[in-house]
Amino acid sequence: MGILSIFIWPILLFAIVMLYLYMKKHGVNFFKRIGIVFLFLLPFTYDIMITNILSAYYCLISPPNPKTYIKKKVEYPESIYWEDNVYPGFSKEDRGLMIINYLDGVHLKTMALNGPDNKKVYVYHLAKPLYKEFIKKYLITHPDIHIGNFKVYKAYANEIMKTEQIFTKQTMPKTNYTVTFSEIKLNSFARKFLYSDETKVIENNTSKVIAYNRRYMRFFYNIMPDFVGDRYYYPHVMCGLSYMVDEDVLIGIWRLHGYGRHQISLNKKLYKKYIKGEE
Repeated sequence: MGILSIFIWPILLFAIVMLYLYMKKHGVNFFKRIGIVFLFLLPFTYDIMITNILSAYYCLISPPNPKTYIKKKVEYPESIYWEDNVYPGFSKEDRGLMIINYLDGVHLKTMALNGPDNKKVYVYHLAKPLYKEFIKKYLITHPDIHIGNFKVYKAYANEIMKTEQIFTKQTMPKTNYTVTFSEIKLNSFARKFLYSDETKVIENNTSKVIAYNRRYMRFFYNIMPDFVGDRYYYPHVMCGLSYMVDEDVLIGIWRLHGYGRHQISLNKKLYKKYIKGEE
């Protein structure tokens, strides 16, 4: 599709120019020429107009307002439950990434994650820092592997995963904070042009939302499709933050090497779900 569009653009531009010159040569007045060119372009650009009208409504008028806020920052959250309702849940590999990124045994000692079936909750505990001690021993026993190799971090995650306990959401131990990520279901018409989701950080002992972000993303325009392929939405927000990362709120949280939460990007995950129909 992307390769074809590279050739379609010059052809479309050439056709517009030739149409305009033809009308001018035959005495069609300026306003009629512009109107006819507009009608000619309409099949290729109607989605641009609809997208921006919908975006104006959802971004400027529709609640919640504001779309993003941070009321409180926390240095030592100690225990957090992450609930991802978009993927949904965290696979075993994703849970390993979360351990690598967040569980340091100082600022965060207990991590709970909803599983891919969105029924089980996986809980991991680290009472004190283990990373430096573990890496030192691992590199001695694996002299052919350097510290920057992901195998080192994966081995660390696997060590922590030995503490795994499985609960349901009803039986899981109480945590200090909950971070939720959920898709916002727009009406059937708007969903053809926009995608929306929201992130909440909740202080569990007060049930207050201390940070919030709702974002709206547009899809690729007909006249400017996805040249890369396998992506669901254009990767720039119409409003809201592209990402409100937990570190902006839970400021003491450990981030090892910037590995994401999931192995598959959200854009590709939604493409597989909505375009290819995969679970």
